[in-house]
Amino acid sequence: MEKFEESLEGIISPSHPPIIGIVSLAATASELKIGTVLKKSSGAYAAAGNSDTPSAILLENVEGHSSEAVNARVLLHGLAVESRLLNSSQEAPNSTLLGKLSGTGIYLTQAGWDESNFN
Repeated sequence: MEKFEESLEGIISPSHPPIIGIVSLAATASELKIGTVLKKSSGAYAAAGNSDTPSAILLENVEGHSSEAVNARVLLHGLAVESRLLNSSQEAPNSTLLGKLSGTGIYLTQAGWDESNFN
């Protein structure tokens, strides 16, 4: 199995091959941290609130960009480590948002990234 980049900071569980894509993030003044759950809105992706329908998980930190959209890597399908996820307030998402992730093909696990996964 190929080793994932360490910058993914344990968001993806390597026990199931992920589908990673590049998406356009809507303009926002706020920084978005790795692990932020995203929704699709008006053709771009934005941080999802606890009552939103999720579409992806952000796989890199993105600085605020209030004047234009930017591209970022996201998890579109695979296993995500639940304890590493964030909502639009950059806090742990509630069970409602987490429960909707499986509808997008993202499933949750508690197992984190570990060097032993590659030995």
